Amino acid sequence: MVVVMAGVMMSAWADDITTLDGHTYGDVKDVALKQNGLFFVYGSGTDMHGVTVAYDNLPGEVKDKYHYDPYEMGLANARQNVRIALSKKMAFSLDELEAAKKKAKAEHKMIGFIMEWDQFFVPSRPLEGGSNSGLAHFYEVFHNGLVLVFVRHESELGDVPDAVKEGFNGPEEGGFAPNMAVVTADCSKFVCEIPYGGDHSNGAIREHIFREKIEVMKKFAKEEGGAK
Repeated sequence: MVVVMAGVMMSAWADDITTLDGHTYGDVKDVALKQNGLFFVYGSGTDMHGVTVAYDNLPGEVKDKYHYDPYEMGLANARQNVRIALSKKMAFSLDELEAAKKKAKAEHKMIGFIMEWDQFFVPSRPLEGGSNSGLAHFYEVFHNGLVLVFVRHESELGDVPDAVKEGFNGPEEGGFAPNMAVVTADCSKFVCEIPYGGDHSNGAIREHIFREKIEVMKKFAKEEGGAK
């Protein structure tokens, strides 16, 4: 088997992969991390086929084995600076919080509450300046690693859980949108605040901030035994 990771090819023994929906692929080889899922060739001889399986249809141990990191993938995707058609439907609303918590618990993820203004939802490139591009950058980097909830600055800041308020009112950039408060799946514990990066924020500034905060989240998850 050949595993492709960040442009580096590594040899490994052939193996089977069983997806969460119960499909088993045998004699897997030529594995590559793609934007839309894990690509690999399966079978042997004249009966070989290529397939891409979405990451959310793969068990955690499979993703770990092939070094899938949703944050690194998100950062790499954001650096392509492709225009994103931002929409409220790309994350849960605060009215859908119970569904967001259920999804986070099932997928062993934390929840990221993103403070936003309605005016941010326009087509935007992640690496540019401006709050709408900042929102695009937050979404592209974190939507696979966290369960996201959009919170309207106009009317919903007082309705979020206390742990989220701790982040939204935090010392780094409290009250400035977009920013994100990360909490545990049950919303009982504050994990970290992820700020936008100030008036002169751009892709490079935000990536530096995001990387620092990703390490905070990973450390928290390790110490807590996962997002609870």
